[in-house]
Amino acid sequence: MIEAKKEETKKRIFNAAVCLFARKGFTAVSTREIAKAANVNSSMLFYYFGEKAGILKAIVHECYDKYFKAIKEVGDEDIPLEEQVRKMVRTVVNFFRENTEIAIIAFDVIPLDIPEILDLKTQWVEGIREGMKKFHEKLGIDRNDLVQVSLGPGIFIATIVSHFQGIYAALHLPQYKEIIKQLDDDFYERYSEGLAEIFLYGIKGANTRKKKDKTKKEKGGK
Repeated sequence: MIEAKKEETKKRIFNAAVCLFARKGFTAVSTREIAKAANVNSSMLFYYFGEKAGILKAIVHECYDKYFKAIKEVGDEDIPLEEQVRKMVRTVVNFFRENTEIAIIAFDVIPLDIPEILDLKTQWVEGIREGMKKFHEKLGIDRNDLVQVSLGPGIFIATIVSHFQGIYAALHLPQYKEIIKQLDDDFYERYSEGLAEIFLYGIKGANTRKKKDKTKKEKGGK
C-alpha cells in the first residue's frame, strides 16, 4: 500500500512537470510550480527526483527509449526503399501523436547545455546513428559525410517536430479550436504520405506525381 502510494506520488510529480515543461519550457519552470501543480511540497519533489533536472532526465529517458524502439524496428526492416520511407515517416508521426508532450520537451532540450542530461544526449546521437545504419545505407547516404547525414532523414524529422510544436502551442488558443479538430487520423495519414512523397521526390516531383495520379483516376485508372 505504501509503495503504491509512493509510486502514485512520483507519477503525479512527473506528469505535472511534463505539462509545465511542454507549455513553458524547462528553464522557465520552477520546482515550486511543479510541486504546486502536483499538490505536493517541494521536499517530496527532491526526495523522488533530486533537482529539477532530475525530472527532466526521467522525461528525456522515457522519450528516447520509446523513440529508439520505434525507429529501430523500421530501420532494420528488409523492405523496398519507398515503402520503408513511408513507414518511417508514419512511425515518427504516430510517435509524436502518442507522446506529444514528452517528445516536445526532449527535442527542445537537445541544444541546451544541461550537464545532467549530457550522457543521455550522447546516447541519443549514438543510438540514432546505430539505429538508422541500415536505413542510411539503403538511402545511399555516406555516413562519414556530415552534410549528407544532416540532410538525410533529419529533414522530415525536423519538419514533424516543428509541426507538433506549433500544434501544441495552438491547443491553448481558442481561435484555433476548430482547426485542431480537423487533425484526425485521416489528416495525419495524408500528412505522412505527403511528407514521404516530398522526401522521396522533392516538392516539385511530389506535386507532379499527385497531378498524374489525379488525371489517371479521372480517366478511369487507365
